[in-house]
Parts: sequence; structure tokens; C-alpha cells
Amino acid sequence: MNKTEIRNIIETTLKSGDKTPGLFDLPKILSVKSKLESCDSIPEVIGVLGEHRSLISKSFGISEAIFDEGLKKLNALNTTA
Repeated sequence: MNKTEIRNIIETTLKSGDKTPGLFDLPKILSVKSKLESCDSIPEVIGVLGEHRSLISKSFGISEAIFDEGLKKLNALNTTA
């Protein structure tokens, strides 16, 4: 699992949103980040993102389509790994 490539996909997806997490969302987002960093496989990463989809989408202002596109890129990475 190439963590750098996964991080780049996630960061690119988050940067395409139109918001920055607020003060009250920040601890939750940092918790999700910690969970993502402890993942050992791409399916685990996808699971964590799916579990926290609502929080991530709301906090970063990401549309469902953009979020889904990021998940597709991660899935594609999983099939080539």
C-alpha cells in the first residue's frame, strides 16, 4: 500500500471543497485523520472514509460527486496494487 499516493488522492479531494473545518469540527477531523493513518490497506481507508462521509463532506464543503470520485480513485489504486 502506497501511503503517499493515498494521501495525495485524499488531500486533492479535500482541497476541491469550498470550506475549511470549523473550530468544533477540527477535533473530529483530527480523529478521522488518526484512524486513516493507522489503516493497513486501501479497503480499510475506504471504510473509514465511508463511515465519516457526512462529517468530511460537511466540514470541507465537498459534494457527493467529488467524494465519490475520490473513492473511485482509491478503488482503482486498490485494483492495481
